[in-house]
Amino acid sequence: MLNKKALKAILAFNENQHPAPSFIIIYLVTWLVWHNQIVSTFISATGDIWFRMNSAIAAVNENQYLVVFFLTCFICILRLAYHYARFKSTELLNSSDDDYLKGREDQTFKKNEDIAQLMSTLELVQQQLAESKAREKKAISERNEQVKKVLTIQYELEEAQADVKILTENVNSASMS
Repeated sequence: MLNKKALKAILAFNENQHPAPSFIIIYLVTWLVWHNQIVSTFISATGDIWFRMNSAIAAVNENQYLVVFFLTCFICILRLAYHYARFKSTELLNSSDDDYLKGREDQTFKKNEDIAQLMSTLELVQQQLAESKAREKKAISERNEQVKKVLTIQYELEEAQADVKILTENVNSASMS
């Protein structure tokens, strides 16, 4: 028996095919194939079209319409059997999906220890993540405060240096005069 995946692939391929020709077209094609000398005589004969057609029909010894008819019926029966098998396989696929879903609904599940352990580990990791974020915010705020202190001290230092420079310039200008 084909597995489900292969059966779905075959059905998808078959559903994308064009519809098969009618009984009359199958009969005509079968008749032309059965009597292939008609086509070859028609092509090889010389003369006008009526002469070619008459020689092509005269080239067939016996038409054997009954054999061609039974062969066409056999081809049509094969087509019908194929379509019936395709329909049944589609029906089987659909019913197997339903059976699978019904089987899953009937099952009762016991408490799984692995899932409980996984959930507790997940909660622990979430708690650690929250603590880590809080520590990170605290560290960022402390760093910002330290940067502010350094900038304040640097500003005061620059002011003191400016005052010292002004005083030294005043002292130098007073001593020169």
